[in-house]
Amino acid sequence: MNYLQHFEIKKVVEACVAGAGDFGRGVLRQARGMEGLAARVAIDVTPERAAEALRFSGVPDAEIMVCHSSEEAAKAWQSGGYVAAGSFEHVQALPFDILVESTGIPEVGGRYAEAALLAGKHVGIATKETESVVGPYLTRLAQRHDRLFTPMDGDQPSLLIGLVTWARTLGFEIIAAGKSSEYDFVWDEAAGNVLCNGVSYPAPGLAELWELPEGAEREAVEARGKVLAAIPQISVPDLCEMVNVANATGLGPDLPEFHAMVLRTGEVPTLLDLEAHGGVLRGNERLEVFNCLRRPDEISFAGGVFIVVRCEDPHVWSLLRDKGHILSRSGNCAMIYLPRHLLGLEAPISLLDAVLNGRTSGGGQATTPKFDLTARATQAIPAGQRLEMRGHHRHIEGLRPEIHPAAPLSPEAKVPFYLLPGAEVVRDIAPNQPITLADVALPDSRLHQLRQEQDRLFHGQDATSTLRESVDSTLD
Repeated sequence: MNYLQHFEIKKVVEACVAGAGDFGRGVLRQARGMEGLAARVAIDVTPERAAEALRFSGVPDAEIMVCHSSEEAAKAWQSGGYVAAGSFEHVQALPFDILVESTGIPEVGGRYAEAALLAGKHVGIATKETESVVGPYLTRLAQRHDRLFTPMDGDQPSLLIGLVTWARTLGFEIIAAGKSSEYDFVWDEAAGNVLCNGVSYPAPGLAELWELPEGAEREAVEARGKVLAAIPQISVPDLCEMVNVANATGLGPDLPEFHAMVLRTGEVPTLLDLEAHGGVLRGNERLEVFNCLRRPDEISFAGGVFIVVRCEDPHVWSLLRDKGHILSRSGNCAMIYLPRHLLGLEAPISLLDAVLNGRTSGGGQATTPKFDLTARATQAIPAGQRLEMRGHHRHIEGLRPEIHPAAPLSPEAKVPFYLLPGAEVVRDIAPNQPITLADVALPDSRLHQLRQEQDRLFHGQDATSTLRESVDSTLD
C-alpha cells in the first residue's frame, strides 16, 4: 500500500491525547513531524504532568498553556497554543477530531471514551483494559453518532487484526494467531541464566532443551517451561489484548489460560499446529501467546504479532522456505509475522484513517462480546479484602487471567477482570476458584454501568431500542 496515496490530506487532523505516558508521548512526539496530524491537547492526572509531556515531545515552553478550566483551555486553543489539562471535561468542547485514550485506567478510559463520543469525537483506544470490558458497546455507541471507536496501530490488537484480516482476504486457512509476550527470554549460555525484563533467572538444564528432538517437540517444550517456571509466562496485559482481538475477529483461545509456551521463533509453527500434525492445538483459528526464547545475538520478537497459516501448495511454500520464511518441521504450516510494535509512534496511521477515511483498525460492526477476560484466584482471599489494581501491568494480587465465553453479569457469571479493581470480597474465595459476581461487591463506577448497558444491548430482547434508550438517558 502507498500510504501517501491512501491519505488525501484535505485537512489537518486534530488529536487530543489523554494519558501522557509512553504511548501518549509517542503520539505527541510523532505529530510534531507530520503535516497531516496535530496534537495540541494533552491530558494527564494534573495539567503540570500534561505540560511536562508536551515539553518532552519538543514543544517550546512559551507555546504551552497550563489550563485548570474549560475557559482557560478555550483561550489557549484560540491563541494557537498547546493545551495542558488535568481533565477531559475541561477540553471536550474544543474542536479536535479524535481522542487518543491512553490513560491505562479502566474506569477513566470508559468515562473519557463515552464523553468523547457523545461530544462528537472519534476515539482511538489504547486503554485495552477498558476495551476488554465494554469495547463492543462503545463501538456501537460510536456508530450511532457516526463516529469510530477504534484500536490503533502501535498496539498489538490493531496490528494482529490487520494480519488476520489480510490473511482472510487472501483466502489463507488460519491455524493460529497471537503475539509474543512483552519481554524476550534471553539465554546467556556461558552464565547458565535467562534474562527477562532486567531480571536474571537460573536455567539449569536449558542447554539440553535448546534444540527440540524430532518427534518429541511437545515434551521438550513442556520441560522447558518447567525449567523456566520462575519467570512469569503469561500476564494480564497479554490476555487482555487477546480478548479484544477475539471480540473483533471471532478467533478464540485453545485453553482459557492459553498454552503460553517458551519457544524459539522458528519453532512457533511446529508447536502452534493441530495435535494431529505434532502441535498442541485442538482446532483452527486459535489465539495464543508465546514467550520468545533467544540468544543475545538473535533478533527480538518482544511484543510482535504473528499468524500461522496452512501451506496448501508444497511447491510454493518450499520456494518460500528457501527464501527464509519460517515453516513447521512437517512443512504443513508457516508463520507470517511482524516482530515489532512501535507504540504511539505508528498510532497516527490509525488516527488519520479514522478521521479522513472513516475506517477502523478494529473489527467495526463485527465486534461483539464473544469472550470475557476473567479472573481465577491463585491463593485464598478472605471476605472483607478489597481488590486493588497495581503496577504498570495493571495486575491484581492473587488473581490470574483467563478468557471464557462472554456472559452478562449475574451472580453465577465470571466477573470481567477490570471490573474488579476496588471490589470488596463478600465471601471467602478458595485457591483456584473463578471469581463470580456472587463473590464480590463491585464499586459503583461508570465502567460498571456501561457494562450493564452492553449486557442489555447484546443480551436483551430488543438490541436497537436498548441502545437508543441507553444513549438518550446518557444525554439527558
